[in-house]
Amino acid sequence: MASPLELFRKNQKVLMVPLTILAMFAFIVLGQMNADQVPPILGMLFVGPLFWFLGKDRGKGKEFAVVGVVVGFLLGYMYMPRMGTANVVTSTAGEIDQQQYQIMLQNRQIANQFVAQSYFASLTEEEMQSARVPQGALFGFPFVQSTEDDMILEFLLRKEADQMQLVVSDDAVSNYISRYTNNKLSQDAFKRVCQQLGVTQGRIYEILRDQLKARLAFQLKSPEVSLTPDQYWNFYQKFNVREELEVAALPVEDFKKEIAEPTEAEMKAFYENYKAVMPNEKGPGAPGLLQPPKVKVEYLLADYEETEKQVKAVTEEEIKAFYEENKETLYKNNPIPNDPNMNFPGAPVAPQGDQPVEAPKPAAPKPAAEEKAPAKPEAPKADPAEKTKTPAPKAEEKPKTEAKPEAEKAKTESKDKTSALDSNQTTFVALLDEKQPAKPEPAKKESAAKEPEKKESAPAADTKPADKPAKPAAKPESKPAQPAEKPADKPADSQPESATTAAPPLEPYRPLNDELKSEIRDQLLRERTLELMQQKINAAATFMNDLSYKINSPATDENPPTPKEITEQLKSYAAKNKLVYNITPMMTARELMESEKYPLGTAREPTLNEFTAQPRTVLEQLFGTPMDQLYTTFEAEDSFSSALISYWKVAHTDTMVPKFDDPEIKQEIIAQIKTEKARPLAQKRAEELKALITKAKDEDMQTALKGQTITGKKEGSELLTQTTESFSWMRTSTAGASNPFAFPRPELSTISAIDGAGNDFMEQVFDNMQEGDVGVALNADKSICYVVKVINRIPSTPGGQTAMYQEFLKTDLFFFFSPYLPMAQQEQVQTIQNWGKDLLAKYNVQKHFETMDQEVEVVQE
Repeated sequence: MASPLELFRKNQKVLMVPLTILAMFAFIVLGQMNADQVPPILGMLFVGPLFWFLGKDRGKGKEFAVVGVVVGFLLGYMYMPRMGTANVVTSTAGEIDQQQYQIMLQNRQIANQFVAQSYFASLTEEEMQSARVPQGALFGFPFVQSTEDDMILEFLLRKEADQMQLVVSDDAVSNYISRYTNNKLSQDAFKRVCQQLGVTQGRIYEILRDQLKARLAFQLKSPEVSLTPDQYWNFYQKFNVREELEVAALPVEDFKKEIAEPTEAEMKAFYENYKAVMPNEKGPGAPGLLQPPKVKVEYLLADYEETEKQVKAVTEEEIKAFYEENKETLYKNNPIPNDPNMNFPGAPVAPQGDQPVEAPKPAAPKPAAEEKAPAKPEAPKADPAEKTKTPAPKAEEKPKTEAKPEAEKAKTESKDKTSALDSNQTTFVALLDEKQPAKPEPAKKESAAKEPEKKESAPAADTKPADKPAKPAAKPESKPAQPAEKPADKPADSQPESATTAAPPLEPYRPLNDELKSEIRDQLLRERTLELMQQKINAAATFMNDLSYKINSPATDENPPTPKEITEQLKSYAAKNKLVYNITPMMTARELMESEKYPLGTAREPTLNEFTAQPRTVLEQLFGTPMDQLYTTFEAEDSFSSALISYWKVAHTDTMVPKFDDPEIKQEIIAQIKTEKARPLAQKRAEELKALITKAKDEDMQTALKGQTITGKKEGSELLTQTTESFSWMRTSTAGASNPFAFPRPELSTISAIDGAGNDFMEQVFDNMQEGDVGVALNADKSICYVVKVINRIPSTPGGQTAMYQEFLKTDLFFFFSPYLPMAQQEQVQTIQNWGKDLLAKYNVQKHFETMDQEVEVVQE
């Protein structure tokens, strides 16, 4: 029997011609075509020549070839993917079918990959070490909740650009590339990037042209927000008005027992209404079944405590060496002078405070003023302590003048007024006030005049002959004209006394005692631990990069490792190098943020300079990168646990419509239906309790609600009340910020007695209630209904409100760290989100992505 290949051997010369043509066509033409267009073309190319060969012996080769081309096209069309048949988006601006949507998504990914790779290709090796992709150059619209909405917005904005007749030229695309690469991208590097992406240069320009057209339309159409003074006043009140509440909690869960099980028809109707709606999409606590994006992450972690055990102990010699090397910069003592005449804030205050008190005295007969001059140390009355002689008159004269209008208030007023003076003066005022020396004033003056004359006559006699031209002239001027200047000499008298009691001078450096040794030991141990952790995680990242290369770019003669093999290799590496291995289940961004088991929600990419821009978080890295960018290694650090992490994403799913038959989804449907029906019961019960509290008037809430239960039934749980701390609507926080110059983030205040107070709760208690009012408010997710009574509010009066407004007018709202700037940005975000919703409504956009999700799942099965 002849071989079936005998036919080809006989006619190999003839068959080489169409084979060569087909090869040329495949390399030149098919490479530029979309993969979905290939089957019909291949059918025509292969079936047409085959029919020609069968008909050439009969002299009808051309006729057979034409029939073969038609048959090949039909066969190829039958096997062409059916993705373009169903529309996933309908609108008055046009429809988007599944094929168009996938092409748009692919083009967006190519555009962003080109931006990233071309940026890195323009850098030197040194610049590459600390380089980050410029986020502003990447394509995508801000504040969009899902990939689907992002693609729809791009589609509509291109329609808007066409209506405005916007044109993006090749020069505009070239200028855009030059701008984010700082004009450093060479022609060879550009070609190399295009080859790596598998697209032609012309195709890159077409993709970037479409992306830039949509971005330009967004920039021209999106609104800019200019806030009014009234809006800033509202911001100011949110940070500064404070309240205290008395609250009673009514969990909605307690009322679910009164709700019957939903029927199958109710569940089906609920599913149809909410299958394409995100939870909380229509408002806080609103139902929704659409599954948000999820990721699965595998990572190696260097734990601080475990690594610290592997570091060698710090020796005494190392501590001493560190101390000697750093004592000039770290442990040098800076002595603080004890001289009261130094430039301290209290020094000039005393003379200023004395002037108004003694000012009326020069109005008395001038001879009396001259007698007062030598009477500066009035303290001879208190002979037991010489220290009291110099400051006594200054402190004593204050009560004298205050005793004239109101002798009875001399004690309290003198204490209050002298509280701003030096501590020494304040002490003497207290001693003299207790004796109330207002009546024996003349005697004090005489004795005070005699006593200084005895003590100061000798020095006065010595100095007058020596300085007759200067001092005699200075003394008369200071005595009669400014009696208050004389007390300025008192510190000079007290200086020698303080010098005798001064503390010994400080040592030039901190002594190397046990306390300082412990500080140095901890510092050195931490430095060594962090250094070892960094070495370990760098080696782990290198190991994972090698694995990543084998997975994403395998050699032609090798099969890429399977996920199971990768996991085994990572586990083995972690055990060998004393690292922690872990892998998460499929989790949403919120689940990762709230997880205590996986330290990814609070981790950020490491940065060498704390003062650079805010580093990217792990969540941004996971959910902000393309879904097909798997097994790409990233590094991160957790500021809370000091852990270092090397991780990659092993799976990523986009938003997905769930199946009604899924048991977990059915349980979720039942729970949401019961919650929606139980919430009105909780609110009704809260209104009943509010009426009881209002009727009790001035009684506290605990007394008014004594004996009440949560549901109002005897078998219900006892109703308890709590009092909150003082709180404001908003507060600022820098928790988790690695950059010390980052903006303080404004956030809702947390209240100990409230489980998740949201904006609606704050609006109810701050905007709709005053001190003494009783109301009802739900928490953020509407799972608990609260009966609240405002027991204290600051300010609570019109006068207090006016005073706060005056402070607001004096406040600088626009300094660098102002919390009002982020709030203004939030207003901008909200405005753009509302504008995006209005744009979707303008074109009557309807989404049908559940069809695509179902087809994708069928193919995967």
